[in-house]
Amino acid sequence: MDNVNNVKNVEIALPIKINKLFIYSIPNEMDIKDVLFRRVWVNFNNRKLIGIVIKESENNNQNGDNKKIPEYKIKPILEVIDKKEIVNDSMIDLSYWIASYYFSSVGEVLSMMIPSGTVSSGVGYSKIKETTTRSNTLIISEKIVEKKILTEEQDDIYIKIKNDISNDKRKFYLFGVTGSGKTEIYIKLIEDAISEGKGVIFLVPEIAISYQTLFRLREVFGSTCAILHSGLSKNRRFSEYLDILNGNKKIVIGARNAIFAPVQNLGLIIIDEENETSYKSLQNPRFHARSVAIQISNSKNIPLVLGSATPSIESYYFSKTSFFTLYELKNRYNNVSLPIIKIVDSSSLNPFRNITNEMISEINKHLLKREQIVLFQNRRGFSTLIKCNDCGQIVSCPNCSVTLIYHKNKDKLICHHCGFSKKFKNNCPNCNNHNLILFGAGTQKIEDEIKKIFSFANIKRLDNDSINGEQELKQIFTDIGNGEIDILIGTQIIAKGLDFPNIKFVGIINADLLLNIPDFKASERTFSLITQVAGRAGRGGGEALVMVQTMNPNHYSIKAAMESSYNQFYNEEIECRRTFKFPPFYRLAHIVVRGKIEQDVVFDIKKIFSIFNSNISKNNITDIELLGIAPSPISRINNNFRYSILLKSQNIKNIQKIIEMSITNFKLTKKNKLEVDIDPQDLF
Repeated sequence: MDNVNNVKNVEIALPIKINKLFIYSIPNEMDIKDVLFRRVWVNFNNRKLIGIVIKESENNNQNGDNKKIPEYKIKPILEVIDKKEIVNDSMIDLSYWIASYYFSSVGEVLSMMIPSGTVSSGVGYSKIKETTTRSNTLIISEKIVEKKILTEEQDDIYIKIKNDISNDKRKFYLFGVTGSGKTEIYIKLIEDAISEGKGVIFLVPEIAISYQTLFRLREVFGSTCAILHSGLSKNRRFSEYLDILNGNKKIVIGARNAIFAPVQNLGLIIIDEENETSYKSLQNPRFHARSVAIQISNSKNIPLVLGSATPSIESYYFSKTSFFTLYELKNRYNNVSLPIIKIVDSSSLNPFRNITNEMISEINKHLLKREQIVLFQNRRGFSTLIKCNDCGQIVSCPNCSVTLIYHKNKDKLICHHCGFSKKFKNNCPNCNNHNLILFGAGTQKIEDEIKKIFSFANIKRLDNDSINGEQELKQIFTDIGNGEIDILIGTQIIAKGLDFPNIKFVGIINADLLLNIPDFKASERTFSLITQVAGRAGRGGGEALVMVQTMNPNHYSIKAAMESSYNQFYNEEIECRRTFKFPPFYRLAHIVVRGKIEQDVVFDIKKIFSIFNSNISKNNITDIELLGIAPSPISRINNNFRYSILLKSQNIKNIQKIIEMSITNFKLTKKNKLEVDIDPQDLF
């Protein structure tokens, strides 16, 4: 039997909320180098978990009484999953920063960074790559095509950014109207990075856009491009990850989590449409890709380029304070005109109709001219509210404090929060009478109405319910490009990235859907969506029209969108933020307690509120405002009651200090959960 003093121990990060490393012993036949930076199976509290070996235990280098004895019995590693290292030092350093900033554990962060893959003992990397490559049915031409020539305006900005980089400037904001050709400048900057032997991360806000961006970049850079997002199969995602880690792929395109791609010699990060809320994770750790990118830029001293036609209020504000160097593209590519935007007051529209006569007339005009049309409705499903005409009962989710959405294609009522579904039956759950009325409209209902009016047109719907996989998505883009689709109806998937020259009319069915949400970013999201959707029209030149149906035609966000004036909107919105102490003037932390028993949730939120209050007073931190206690706007999700408090301060470090001081030893009532959201993008 081996002497116990010869046992080699390592410290492992586990995907649990406890932010510490755990000591395990390695198999006798292995050395430290055989397990370091690899995934391993371990037994933790009689659960089998996958952890990441971070470092050799300090105990291995100490003798006798100097050894620190952990408070638990050291168990052996059950199995080493990976034959090669799958994380590196910079990823581990970044995981520590994220864990500290967003109040999560290093193990949770690393578990999020590394694709799970379906790797078992005895399966080598060559086998993994072989099987995942066969499953990859996406076929994209590797032909290198001629690049677009930069306009004078684009070239001027590109040269200025290049000179800035040589003068050690590292953070840039590219503010350009829709269709101005920001991507062409990105491509030139990527060329520079690749020519210097460096890698690139290119973030986009939607999976659908990641494919369009991949198609575009592969035309220029060929097979050195990789794609990473949650829509890929586990095996394919892990295969892409390994290709990036091993240096086989230099350019990574993807949604939020692609910011963690292990790119060798990373030399440039691009975040397109940086204002999109999809860059903020809604699950622990609740990181924002933009904040992580800034941290990477600082730590590696590499350029970061943000871009949008509708910058987030925070980023534009910090561009004005020179945190970002701001460059503006004021013209569309080749001086193509922006579309005319027309507002239609829909307040008097029959509640059972969703499309005004004005919009129907314009759709017909453009169909007769064989021009393509995009109709935008930012809600899935058929009807968004079902009400009994006899007793007034609204059909709601049994698990959440929200209404059920009727999906006609499945003939089901579905909750978009917890996934509950049931067969639709025309009987009231309260009085059992068969007199339910369907109000509101999702994309399915808009599609239904349009097909009844324009039965001769080729109509396609694009939302998360209608698309199954990348091939189907690619086919839609191909059909649009070939002119085979007359009318495309969709959610925010179509708001960004669609670049087809024959789209001459865009109709926004209900511009008020986001405006009516009680949230501090509601006006910003409304302006952004209208502007971005409007930007799909007229990109190929010629006259184009955008029609916006709204019941709030005089709201400043809608009026500014009609004028295509971001500055007009910004000037109004920034004063609202200043008055009500919201970002960028104040930083926020949203604290939520959730659980199955409401009285226990209320008890815990009151208790933690009191602890926060006490610590703020004891430490004489005068600039923190503590607001609450209140039920969350959606007070129950998946049978969990939710109560929240909000912290405001001009100094994020003060907020983090108080949170750490208050929650480190806080004991929740059994089965309750605590959520900490630093820099929330909404307060739901």
